[in-house]
Amino acid sequence: MTLLSGSAYWSRSLVAAVDQAAARLLSTWPGAHPAGPEDVRRKADGTLVSAADTDAEQILVKAITHLDPTGVIVTEEDPSTHHVRANHRALTWYIDPLDGTRQYLDGSDDFAVLVSAWRGQVPEFSIVSFPAAGVLAVADRDQATFMPIARPDDHRPVHACYFEPAGLRERLPDGNPLLVDAFESTRALTEVARGTAAGAVAEMCGHRAWDISALCHLITATGRHITDEHGRPVRLDGPDVTARYLVAADTRDLHTLLLTTLEPMP
Repeated sequence: MTLLSGSAYWSRSLVAAVDQAAARLLSTWPGAHPAGPEDVRRKADGTLVSAADTDAEQILVKAITHLDPTGVIVTEEDPSTHHVRANHRALTWYIDPLDGTRQYLDGSDDFAVLVSAWRGQVPEFSIVSFPAAGVLAVADRDQATFMPIARPDDHRPVHACYFEPAGLRERLPDGNPLLVDAFESTRALTEVARGTAAGAVAEMCGHRAWDISALCHLITATGRHITDEHGRPVRLDGPDVTARYLVAADTRDLHTLLLTTLEPMP
């Protein structure tokens, strides 16, 4: 696999770490192993976590700490990092070792490993991996690489995740069908970045920086558009995100149309 220059060493090392974390997840993924993951428990916020999550997280944290000893790490499964604020001098690394735990536990392939490095409000390096679906995306500043290379068709959908905007289905251009909850938001936004979807609108539903940072980077690195419901860039100052919706599209006209379906917003 040939990845982007400029951060070639990071690319090789971090993609290898993500592949290792992905292999750990696949080793107990119910889609291939009926016995399923071990040590599944409920966290304080009510969401589920398994030993595979925490093992994958340890793999990623170890790799990032080795590559960037001065970096600030914010990771979903370590609550001690959830009060960290973004550092404008050092890189802030957002890690979600298993995005889509419910889908993973159900045996669906709609789960991902997410890693993203930001300096202040500027993304520098991100990886999105869907281990069971065989999709890998790497963003290096303003460039992105996808494996496998996508081949968009003439009827690229617009995805709505976790809700259906009123009137959107009737307002979409011919050739852009609306798909509601066909994927989780992570996969839907990745499809926008890959060019196999024309756009997406996703309700945040409690998502935090580790859920969206890599996706925002992928979309902007490909020259597409992603904002909050007010048309403003998504700000990452730490784990918490103020956006209520994410709106992504491959053209400004479609992005504007999607924004108008969310009006009026408080």
